[in-house]
Amino acid sequence: MEDFIEYEKQSRALKTINLDDFSIEDLKLYLNQLKTEQERVNIEIARKKESQKEANKFFK
Repeated sequence: MEDFIEYEKQSRALKTINLDDFSIEDLKLYLNQLKTEQERVNIEIARKKESQKEANKFFK
């Protein structure tokens, strides 16, 4: 199991995963994947904030 993260295309919501069937090793891999995704999201938020900040300079 490598790709744990799945989402609903229409709502863009993450699907709930039943963790009971995961081994400890799979849970660790899943947690690492979530951490990587969190980092990616934080980078995107920072990028968008910077873009918004730059755009606001033109409207003042």
